Amino acid sequence: MSEVNGQLEQSGVVVQRDRLAYRRRFVRGVGVVLPVVLTVGTRSALAQGGCLSPSASASINLLHSRPDRQGGTCSGRTPGYWQNAAKNFGNSLAKDTLFGSVFNTTNGEFPNKTMEQVITENGSQDPQQLGAHLAAAWCNLQMGWVSVLNVATLQAMWNGRTLGFYPVAGATTPVWYAEEIVAYLKTTMT
Repeated sequence: MSEVNGQLEQSGVVVQRDRLAYRRRFVRGVGVVLPVVLTVGTRSALAQGGCLSPSASASINLLHSRPDRQGGTCSGRTPGYWQNAAKNFGNSLAKDTLFGSVFNTTNGEFPNKTMEQVITENGSQDPQQLGAHLAAAWCNLQMGWVSVLNVATLQAMWNGRTLGFYPVAGATTPVWYAEEIVAYLKTTMT
């Protein structure tokens, strides 16, 4: 490469020095701006709302997600609803079912507690309120208010609370822990 009158000559092509400098600045600028634009434009699948299965909620691109994983019934009720229903209306669904009869509690969580008692913990033994939301989700399933979940999925969520729950079968990512599971369950509740 040789320089002649402020121009660079390389392999018979003459390029002005200013153009090269401009291109370098442009590429550096795109290299910094593009990831920021992509980050700003990306929304969490959990923030999408709507009634989606766990695998559809975990999908990066919901616009192209399989239609069989979305569009179910999601008119479930919150843990607060089930707490009030048990106290004020005598609803025995949450009051009479032991949490351990549905979820594996061999690690000593919620010993001999009913779904209602787990719901009323208010974070004392359940900081992320995973147990409360799973108990409410189980009650919602029993009422037929949520069609995108089943008991086996709720049990897998409970069992994965510490080592991770994989919402997409056979995939190793994404992985959800208590906080993400609760965020998802909230999308199935009104």
